[in-house]
Amino acid sequence: MKVKTFHALTMQDAMRAIKEELGPDAIILSSKEVHQGGRMLRVFNRPVLEVMAACEQDPLPRDEAPKPVAELPSVESPAPAPVVKSFQAALQSVLDSNHAPIETAVPEPAGLPRSAAGMKWRRNRLQHLRAELREVSRLLAESLPPETQSIEAGKPPVIARLCRSFIRQGMRPSTAEVLGDDLLERLGSDACRHEEAVTTALQEAIACRIGISGPILGREGGRAIGVILGPSGAGKTSIVTKLAAHHRIELGQSVAVVTFDTYRKASVDQLRQYARTLGVPFAAAQSPQQLHQGLRRHGRAEVVLIDMPGVGPEDVSSAAELHRLIGEESVITTHVVLPASSQERDLRRVIDRVKDLPLLRLLFTKLDDTESFGTIFDVARHTGLPLSYWGVGQRVPEDIELASPERLAECLMAQRYVVSRAPMSRPQRSLPEAPVPEAVGAMCASNEW
Repeated sequence: MKVKTFHALTMQDAMRAIKEELGPDAIILSSKEVHQGGRMLRVFNRPVLEVMAACEQDPLPRDEAPKPVAELPSVESPAPAPVVKSFQAALQSVLDSNHAPIETAVPEPAGLPRSAAGMKWRRNRLQHLRAELREVSRLLAESLPPETQSIEAGKPPVIARLCRSFIRQGMRPSTAEVLGDDLLERLGSDACRHEEAVTTALQEAIACRIGISGPILGREGGRAIGVILGPSGAGKTSIVTKLAAHHRIELGQSVAVVTFDTYRKASVDQLRQYARTLGVPFAAAQSPQQLHQGLRRHGRAEVVLIDMPGVGPEDVSSAAELHRLIGEESVITTHVVLPASSQERDLRRVIDRVKDLPLLRLLFTKLDDTESFGTIFDVARHTGLPLSYWGVGQRVPEDIELASPERLAECLMAQRYVVSRAPMSRPQRSLPEAPVPEAVGAMCASNEW
């Protein structure tokens, strides 16, 4: 017996594929809707139909087919048994038949002569079928790790399915179990059937377990400084340009951009060009002391964004020195930029290098290119560090969001990034264009402090 699983968007597509591969005599063992098969099949978040079908092994060649000994008398063919649509029911019915006599397992039409060879062939085929079904049952049981099976035990199907989804999205099984138990406690078994209620409860459960820092803000009438650091390729420069455009254009604040990444000329030129386009001052600093002196002489900007080269010891030391030199004058927050598509162990390794910096925040990027939203929750929960912003694309300044439990819950439920329905912190009224102070303009002209 040959058993195979097919994935398709409609039952017609599945039947066509089954007929082409297994032939017209194939039977359907089970069918269900799943959210598997890759992003290409999940068009507009449509579920995928998973159909398990089976057929007999390929028949013997024509020249090897046994010849009939004698012509059998014509008899009325029995009505075909109804196809069992539930795979579990089919499996159980066959396995239960172990206790029944083999001779009665496959009924014969009345009038057909019984032969020892025919009975032996049927007995062998039935034993082979039972072995095949036992193997399928074993594979299905082993498809989930033991910890996942224990997590699902005793939970309603909706909660169990959510726990599996969280684990597939990079969440630790222990964390998924905690969230599942919390949802069940908040909702009860009956309310778990309503997706809207589950989403609301998930937002509350997430908000209780992770911190949200909010935007880069200074004290009343003071300056806010955001230090952006992270591993190479994480998207630091892109984040700096988006934040600069957001504060300059949408919030109408005066902004200055500084880079410590003086070794990569292309990165410096890119930032300089963005700063010129936005009309904000730009400078390349060689040391924290030079930045401190420049801010005292020229810096009247309300928001200063600092692009660090990476997360090496020298970068971390420079960030710590900035906090020491300027921390009393301005509010300095450090945002470690992390690609959401990275493995949790790699993210934790980066965080371990910078964990001693004050006012540390997590800024995840590339959310539009990942399904690992469980990893984001796990890292934030186990490190205790608050989330600040999310990078969700290449557009400037649109593709940046303030982190929130509501958005994380929405993406966890959808198993993909869901486009935000509201722009980030957009003012209710238009603000006047923020002037660039002359002293800061001089800093922009020199491009160095």
